Amino acid sequence: MSANEHLDDELQPDKDEVLQVEDLPPTESVPVRVEGQVRVTVLPNRGGTTFTRTLDTSPKRMVAADHRRRKATLMSIGANARFALSAASAAGSDRMALWPQNVPYIVESDTEIWACADTGTTQVSITTELWAEGDGKA
Repeated sequence: MSANEHLDDELQPDKDEVLQVEDLPPTESVPVRVEGQVRVTVLPNRGGTTFTRTLDTSPKRMVAADHRRRKATLMSIGANARFALSAASAAGSDRMALWPQNVPYIVESDTEIWACADTGTTQVSITTELWAEGDGKA
């Protein structure tokens, strides 16, 4: 064995060292059964935004996907609207959800949201609520 081969072995840490593996005793799960009522407290949202856009019949992305978003509410004022949760669904109006005017469309996921007027033009008001801000606080 050459001197270089021995040196290479010493410079290469073993896998457990790299992964910082610890020898911990195995843990067991404990079954829990809750009977009766459980109080749930909804935490307040940390931020949000509001805006209004005038749309025609060509789909536009209204809200980008955002893992911090708790909820988005969209409402078309003046005409029925169509909504989709992806660019692929917005590619054809037959793949978008037809939604009546003046009825809130509520999305409680972090997906992007696309919208357009069903016919003519309409104004769509958007309110987003964020459960977390990007400041690193929980």
